[in-house]
Amino acid sequence: MDTASGSPGSNPLAAAQRERAGAQTFEKYEYQYHWALCRILGAHENSDEYVVFIELHEDVVLATSTNETLARFEFNQVKNVNASPWNQKKLTSVPKAAAKIKNSILGKMLQGVHEKPFVDKLNSLDLVATCGFSLPPKTEGLKLSIISIGDLHDDCLKDLQAAIDKELGPYPIPKTLRFITPDLATSGFQDVAIGRISKLVDLKAPGTMCNASTIYRVLIDDLHRKGTVAFDFTDWNNLVKNKGTTYGDVERVISSYTEKKGFEVFEKDLDDILEDLELKSNKRIQIRRAFERYHNAVRLERSLIAIDNQKAVKDGVESNFEAFEEKGVRVFMELAQGALPETTKQNLGNLESIQAAIIYELLSKCHEK
Repeated sequence: MDTASGSPGSNPLAAAQRERAGAQTFEKYEYQYHWALCRILGAHENSDEYVVFIELHEDVVLATSTNETLARFEFNQVKNVNASPWNQKKLTSVPKAAAKIKNSILGKMLQGVHEKPFVDKLNSLDLVATCGFSLPPKTEGLKLSIISIGDLHDDCLKDLQAAIDKELGPYPIPKTLRFITPDLATSGFQDVAIGRISKLVDLKAPGTMCNASTIYRVLIDDLHRKGTVAFDFTDWNNLVKNKGTTYGDVERVISSYTEKKGFEVFEKDLDDILEDLELKSNKRIQIRRAFERYHNAVRLERSLIAIDNQKAVKDGVESNFEAFEEKGVRVFMELAQGALPETTKQNLGNLESIQAAIIYELLSKCHEK
């Protein structure tokens, strides 16, 4: 086809799209993840201990502790919907028998916690909807962003209860139920999240330079990765490790990009060691790059392989540290390298990466002394 006659800047694909549902679904999906990230940032701002799970029983679950005996839970169903504010009829309407959806919005939510072992540990059961809610309050004239059961007019509560009893059988609406209109906009929420990260850094480390966009990418990627984990875990620690994002995880990411003493604290000592090793300039450059990669990996990466690699390198440094103090860096490097398991060497990849890891853990130990 001859396209040469097209006007400058014209778009050959400028025709009405047959299908837009994919893009709209992705936006709703992304909204849930960004709402979860902002919920994390809010908890972090208050220095609260927490674990946040995506796609576990509900869209977003927040636990108040990493200790399973102390943890209480906040369940959030998050809906990005462009509609009129939801009233009690919308919340309790059950689709017709032919529909694939068998429960009302509220009924499905309550069914998700009905007779579950964690129901007594719920601090709140929250329905979060961007369209807001039109539910008559007990006190006339109130406009609330968070509506608790106790805030509803008695007639409204009776209507909700009657509808739920009809749908699910006798089931008292829990006092923990809340209806929340979020303050996160339905568009541009990525920029909002980055802005809140900047605000958090200003609060936690005022005057520190940071790259909020980089922190955002690391955190949202981690949430995406864990949100796609579909397995169940009977062990709490495994659940937290594989599916959860904790205060410690977020603090480590933020610290990695805001510390006034980060990689630069090692630079002079690294130069001294590379000089003692009498390496050619190309090898010095390769080790320096590998050193920076290892520096970032030990702060950001949580895989079992990365953890095992660092432990093996630390053990090799520890067991040969006396040789470093007595015989110098060249003898120490040979001994420490020889002490590493073959699997660790293979995981690290090449000689420069192995040497960089050893030097990094050596300098870390020296700075601890």
